Amino acid sequence: MKSIKKYLFIPVIFLIGICMVSSCKKNPLDRPLELDVQDTTVFKNISYTTEYVTDIYGGVISGYTALGGFTGNNGTMYEAATDDAVHANLSNDSYRYTNGTWGPTFNPDDMYGNSYRGIRKCNVFFENIGKVQVKDHGRDLVINNITATVQRDRLIGEVFFLRAYYYFDMLKRYGGVPITLQSLSLQDDINLPRKTFDEVVKRIVLDCDSAFKRLPDTYIGSATENYYGKGTKWSAAALKARTLLYAASPLNNPGNDLSKWTLAAEAAKPFNDGTTSAMFNLAPGIAGYEGLFKTNTSTNKEIIWSRVATNSNTLESANFPVGEVNGNGGVCPSQYLVDAYEMKDGLPYTTSPLYSAANPYANRDPRFAVSIFYNGSPIKARTIETFDGGLDGAQKSNGTRTGYYMRKHIDPAIDLGAATPGTTQRNWIHFRLAEMILNYAEAVNEAQGPTNEVYTAMNLIRNRVTMPVLPTGLTQVEMRERIRNERRIELSFEGHRYWDARRWNIAKDVFNRKMRGMKIQKTGTTFTYIPYDMEQKVFTENMNRYPFLFFDLQSNPKLVQNPGW
Repeated sequence: MKSIKKYLFIPVIFLIGICMVSSCKKNPLDRPLELDVQDTTVFKNISYTTEYVTDIYGGVISGYTALGGFTGNNGTMYEAATDDAVHANLSNDSYRYTNGTWGPTFNPDDMYGNSYRGIRKCNVFFENIGKVQVKDHGRDLVINNITATVQRDRLIGEVFFLRAYYYFDMLKRYGGVPITLQSLSLQDDINLPRKTFDEVVKRIVLDCDSAFKRLPDTYIGSATENYYGKGTKWSAAALKARTLLYAASPLNNPGNDLSKWTLAAEAAKPFNDGTTSAMFNLAPGIAGYEGLFKTNTSTNKEIIWSRVATNSNTLESANFPVGEVNGNGGVCPSQYLVDAYEMKDGLPYTTSPLYSAANPYANRDPRFAVSIFYNGSPIKARTIETFDGGLDGAQKSNGTRTGYYMRKHIDPAIDLGAATPGTTQRNWIHFRLAEMILNYAEAVNEAQGPTNEVYTAMNLIRNRVTMPVLPTGLTQVEMRERIRNERRIELSFEGHRYWDARRWNIAKDVFNRKMRGMKIQKTGTTFTYIPYDMEQKVFTENMNRYPFLFFDLQSNPKLVQNPGW
């Protein structure tokens, strides 16, 4: 079984150059280890073992480059493969997901191999961690201001969290997958059958609970502050909450077993009942919301866990409007997403008296202007021109295909034409408090209906950006639609829509329609806004689950392909 061998029998390779924490600089291991380092060497020394665990984080992907990575002009975000956006470059890999040219022969987002490589590293760790030396002549060894015993136990928690992460990464793509809790050898039976969706969920929950018991609340403000970016107690709890929410959702719970929604609500509750209020709170105001994606995540108390990365301006180069020097267009929000933003009075644009067809972007939910570049929005000393013939118009190479560009995550102050263009932080946020609040609202509404707890959670999110509270008396169905729309807006361009539409089993409708943009014409000083249909997107129900690649199926006779592929 060549593919499983490739994923499960890889050599131990230390990529010290990608260390995620500054503690790497203090480590006596200041050079790459030889390939095929013996376990007895790695797991005898607590410093080497720490670096081994750091290496396991290497397979945790960044949402900025989720589809294809920044290879040429192919790297982009998941949103470009949804109804929320398209990519300006027609050769971008995201179009494979919208025109039906992806599948078991080619899938740019296939994570089967990456996940099992991470899982194997976790299993090797568990099999060898008992060998690590924590005392010398009866005295505790010390690493990074803590005892080796404390460090060892914390590392165990991290690896439980990472194994859960890698299994969830496969679960949301493929559904049930083979489970292995040992590093398989050539003598083992490596033709592993798939486990059910619920069996994989159970494994993830067990690992998250094991991690929760062993990890600290935070590293910030402690002697191990330079470990920021590694797993914590609450990142494990957040992963558990998201896993159980997915498990309760219509795609994975077609019989609507309400007990699954109850479990999801219970998992998200500590983020909503005051348990974590000393550690996490919503960044205040629209400035706080905007700053989440441009400031140091280590000091932002809304962020539960982020993937640490070096400062850069690569995202700006890939996604700046084309009127900016060296801007490449990138992710172009759709009219569908724009229409989802309510007016400031809390009403949809179709019924609000605040809406004007001649000035369609005025009086919107404040999150709109900090998430989307639209015709007339400010950037540096000018305004965006997406009208026909404008500086950022569709006629330019890689110009917007929809009339919009992504603003969220982007630092408009960066000047790519300057000798020193500047950089900004690029930590990808995997979990933040707002998601946990919305997870809780969704789970409670599905389990019990629109209770006061649901209203409280939803209004917390809305109050932060001065949006009106929800009207009372909503039915469960009406509240469901409000929750889904709130997620779409609050979590836009954070990779959620791609998975939410699948788990809600609505992707076959919302991803399978003509894309929609805005054509803008300028006559003198007057603009005319004309919504228009674009190309037909393709999404069939089998695409809710990723296919296994033919290579993997041929290598493992017990690996059964997902239906429809």
